[in-house]
Amino acid sequence: MSEAEFGKPEIVEIETDILLIGGGMASCGAAYEAKRWAPEGMKVILVDKAAMDRSGAVAQGLSAINTYLGDNTPDDYCRMVAADLMGITRDDLVYDVGRHVDGTVQLFEEWGLPIWKTEDTQGVPLSEGGKPVRSGKWQIMINGESYKPIVAEAAKKALGIDNIYERVFIVKLILDANEENRIAGAIGFSVRENKIYIFKCKSMLLCCGGAVNIFRPRSIGEGQGRAWYPVWNAGSTYSMAAEVGAELTMMENRFVPARFKDGYGPVGAWFLLFKSKATNGFGEDYMTKNADMLKDFAPYDTAIVVPTCLRNHAMLKEMKDGRGPIYMDTPTAMKKLAETMTPKEVKHLEAEAWEDFLDMCIGQAGVWAGLNIRPEESRSELMPTEPYLLGSHSGCCGIWVSGPDDLGAPDDWNWGYNRMTTVNGLFTAGDGVGASGHKFSSGSHTEGRIAGKNMVKFAQDHADHKPALKADIDELVAEIYKPVANYLEHKDKTTAEDINPEYILPRMLQMRLQKLMDEYVAGVSTYYNTNKVMLEEGLHLLEMVKEDAQKMRAKDLHELLRAWENYHRVITAEAHLRHILFREETRYPGFFYRTDFPELNDADWKCFVNSKINPETGEWKVFKRPHKDLVEKHYG
Repeated sequence: MSEAEFGKPEIVEIETDILLIGGGMASCGAAYEAKRWAPEGMKVILVDKAAMDRSGAVAQGLSAINTYLGDNTPDDYCRMVAADLMGITRDDLVYDVGRHVDGTVQLFEEWGLPIWKTEDTQGVPLSEGGKPVRSGKWQIMINGESYKPIVAEAAKKALGIDNIYERVFIVKLILDANEENRIAGAIGFSVRENKIYIFKCKSMLLCCGGAVNIFRPRSIGEGQGRAWYPVWNAGSTYSMAAEVGAELTMMENRFVPARFKDGYGPVGAWFLLFKSKATNGFGEDYMTKNADMLKDFAPYDTAIVVPTCLRNHAMLKEMKDGRGPIYMDTPTAMKKLAETMTPKEVKHLEAEAWEDFLDMCIGQAGVWAGLNIRPEESRSELMPTEPYLLGSHSGCCGIWVSGPDDLGAPDDWNWGYNRMTTVNGLFTAGDGVGASGHKFSSGSHTEGRIAGKNMVKFAQDHADHKPALKADIDELVAEIYKPVANYLEHKDKTTAEDINPEYILPRMLQMRLQKLMDEYVAGVSTYYNTNKVMLEEGLHLLEMVKEDAQKMRAKDLHELLRAWENYHRVITAEAHLRHILFREETRYPGFFYRTDFPELNDADWKCFVNSKINPETGEWKVFKRPHKDLVEKHYG
């Protein structure tokens, strides 16, 4: 491709009834369910930045499905989710996932996912009474290396391969020209060919995951690309929704997982299945030792399972007081389990311990091998990571959506179509839905199914609508390819193309954003502390980053991808900063601390913090929405 050709992309225009943006678990659920309900002739198209077989948070595989109710009730599920997220969740959305999620998991098994069963129900499907092997109250064990390809295959079969566009990065949503606050389409570019794609639709699902690499990661150098959540999650869900005026919720919430150091390997199976304990550097159980300090965050400290942020809170005290490093005591756990096992059973247990990583985080196995660590013989360090923004794990930031209409929720929690945002025709699921965490893979797919069914209904109810784009296509194309224009115009003004006074490389701009967020917005370098002055300074610096982002270059399609991921990260970072600045309390100790408001304040702040961008002016508005429990809570 010549430089002249690179600057002039081919324009491809496509019309559809339903447009699904993203190829992860939620979008696959929407694809499957939409085609079940769509009448003959209704067109459903899916667009994925990557390839569906290995797209989304489940790309590498999983060793457990973390949301399966079984004998638990949806009410129990609501209580668990609310307790872990310090009391502020939407019971209507959580309950809705809970009452449908087991059916989703049964579909996974029907499609070919191997699920561990108890000895007395080996070979019996879940739908016929088979009992899964549980690693915790909500978790079941699977052989999940091929989990995502199995789920993607069902979605691809439903849609038909001609209706799937892979390696196409949607970067902007477009409102309707004739109807206020109505979605009409989206625009993006191929990351493999010099093409711009423009889609028009009656209803749209936006499911591009959460946000990673907004904060400076703990790993540096060649390890910088290593992260806990998928690195291709660039905040696109939140940023693109916000830009067209969708209301966001709980964007101050973030997740700081405690994971095996450097490899970011999962700890859940070690805690739950292998009964391992975490200790400080001197072998002390810091949760027991620091139990009294959790009382400052009552009543959530008395939850049956201590909230994730409070577990971090106790860990961070040990680290700050010089009693680190923190260890996962894997040898003791393995020895204790071996006391009642035969040598053959012990060998099988060790194989399962390794498979936990080979199924979902092979990099951790590599780190252990490189450090000569055998987990059955050596303790391994744990470390709280850099913050992540998400709505499907132990986090609940995202978009404010309409919920089900049969659960007695307040009127302003439902406006007609389940999982539709405040922009008409724009739906979301998974990481996109705010105030509703602990969905994980199965719940995200379930939520996608809920959205898919309602999108069909919306499209049917508006069958006569002809979407018209409220945007000048030539201007949009120029905006998308601006990093390319920056490069082509200025590349010859220096003898080293990576050093140029007229443009900035996407990776350099990302480093600036990460440094800013780390130092001012409660990253690892401040032990997750911030205050009003720091946040205001951070916002000032972020405005300059936004200005300089217009000078990013793209010398090829991959760099154009990186530039647009950065645009999305910057908007998401601003939402996160503004929400933390607005919430004047420490709601999530261990995830972040407002040192000028160090206490929990249920009286004033047990509410949703929501925000909107005016799509015409770009101005932010941050405000409260009342919280209400629909399910009776008891944390003891």
